[in-house]
Amino acid sequence: MPLLPGEILHKRYRMVSLLAEGRYGAVYRAWDLREKVNVAVKEVLDTAADSQRRFRAEAHRLSDLKHPQLPAVRDHFSLDGSGLYLVSDYVDGVDLQSLLQQYGPLPSDLIVNWLQAVCAPLAYLHEKKQLHLNVKPANIRVTPAGQVFLVDTGLPGLGISMGASGYAAPEQQLQATVSPASDIYGLGATLYTLLTGQAPPDALRRQSGLETLKPAREVNPDVEPYLSAAAGRAMDLRPEVRYESVAAFARALERPAGKESLNPAGLPDLRGLAPRRTPPAQATPVPPPRLPARSRKTIELRIIWGLLTILVIVASTGLFLSQLDNNELLGGSEEAATATTQSELIAALTAIAPIPSPTPAPTEPPTPTPAPIISQTGARLLFMPAGIFTMGDDESEDEDAQPAHVIRLNSYFMDETEVTNGQYAQCVAAGVCNPPYSANATSHPAYYGDSAYDNYPVVMVKWIDAAAFCEWRGARLPTEAEWEKAAGFDPVNLLKLKYPWGDAFDGALVNFCDANCTLDRRNTEFNDGQRDTAPVATFAGGRSPIGLYDMAGNVMEWVNDWYDGRYYQEATEVNPLGPLEGQYKVLRGGSWLSSAGDLAVTRRAFYDPEVFRAHIGFRCALSPP
Repeated sequence: MPLLPGEILHKRYRMVSLLAEGRYGAVYRAWDLREKVNVAVKEVLDTAADSQRRFRAEAHRLSDLKHPQLPAVRDHFSLDGSGLYLVSDYVDGVDLQSLLQQYGPLPSDLIVNWLQAVCAPLAYLHEKKQLHLNVKPANIRVTPAGQVFLVDTGLPGLGISMGASGYAAPEQQLQATVSPASDIYGLGATLYTLLTGQAPPDALRRQSGLETLKPAREVNPDVEPYLSAAAGRAMDLRPEVRYESVAAFARALERPAGKESLNPAGLPDLRGLAPRRTPPAQATPVPPPRLPARSRKTIELRIIWGLLTILVIVASTGLFLSQLDNNELLGGSEEAATATTQSELIAALTAIAPIPSPTPAPTEPPTPTPAPIISQTGARLLFMPAGIFTMGDDESEDEDAQPAHVIRLNSYFMDETEVTNGQYAQCVAAGVCNPPYSANATSHPAYYGDSAYDNYPVVMVKWIDAAAFCEWRGARLPTEAEWEKAAGFDPVNLLKLKYPWGDAFDGALVNFCDANCTLDRRNTEFNDGQRDTAPVATFAGGRSPIGLYDMAGNVMEWVNDWYDGRYYQEATEVNPLGPLEGQYKVLRGGSWLSSAGDLAVTRRAFYDPEVFRAHIGFRCALSPP
């Protein structure tokens, strides 16, 4: 819960207002009762011992920064059970996000001056081998005197991705290696927003193909081409393509030669701006230009020089001919002169190097898929490569499967089949695992302990038993995200399927509530001959894209995550682990009791972790060795 106005923090800082709030904490304006000045207080909602240690190191790092356009750090402290707090100077003024909301897309000369000014403190950070990682309009403040400040730096030492959606570079969201190019992405996104009046699409959604970045000039036709190009290059998904430094980005904002700035005197003056007549929510969006939906073609520089050469030759020839008298023509006749001139033009044209066909990029051999891992129980684990994946389903009838959100998972291995009675019995024999809580929980005359059923999925185990078995094997229960990706994502064609085998339901490919089921929801169109559980790997046609059996049907499977129906609204973008705590554990995949609708790969279920049922089993996952 956010701190309330008037609340006193650490017996010194009286809260004035909430400035910003996110998943990791909040930023407040406060009054320093001791120094009698306004301050900004950043709150991080993490009090773990390791986080406190890293937070202190980050605070000391920020305290060493001395630049007139960066707020100075004044204090830092931690409060048990509350959070970590960083206190810095409060910059009185207005942020660019507020100006944008009040006035709409801003004049380009003001934007250029602001962003060139903010490049100075950002370049200083980079010289100090530091990153900001939170560049966006809301963190650029202009004081009444016209000074430009860069505020609210990120905390990379805490492993916190403070960058906002639309402004954070893809490598920052993926928690990969960040660099000054990551801050340059934020500068480009800020430029784009100020020019168009709308934030650019999220980098991960662009990277996954769910959204594309329209050039700023196509969103707002009044944007000057050079600024539209500068924003696009700064926001390239590839760090190496962006500007090589903040200084290079600042130079790219300079007006082309011959075009005078409307505000050459220096820092921006806000007095010429006229506020919107209607609230931002009612403002009419800028209509896009009527351009065909096609990629722009560019002319290479050598082609341009070739065309210029042709024009020079033609012009000089015409001038030469106009100065000749008919009696001075080569060969004594006008026809001879014309023929000679034509031959010279042809020679000149053919002297220009022809435009070669573009050389295709060399095809890189695909990285070989790692071989399956064989566990000590004989189970095979198949490989799922790292990459971006859309989890959830916006079209699902279940709200807890919404919203669909783009995440990135590291590579991992997953059991090819559900854990069997025979495999689980090895753990019991080793004295590590508890036996199932009932040996005959199905319609079969015998089940666990009968060698005839060693290849059937183990059931009647609690979540803790499943976790203990996987740990004994040197593995773990999969996360909910890993399970869903392994169940329905094709890493070769980059397609997500509704069911493990495809987008259309086929009851012949899965052990579900068919004609043998005693429930009212049974589907009598299919009859697989199985009254309840079936031997693992029975339904070969229903395998997932990477080859896993029974990811739908047969038995539901425990996963590692706690259940929260709202978790998808705030899930982390990289390797989500689910909520930190909860009352229920997630199960996935449906079972022999499930209807067709319950077998979709995005369908979520949950049980008390102490529950054991005849339709609940599990499988294990493993991070690469």
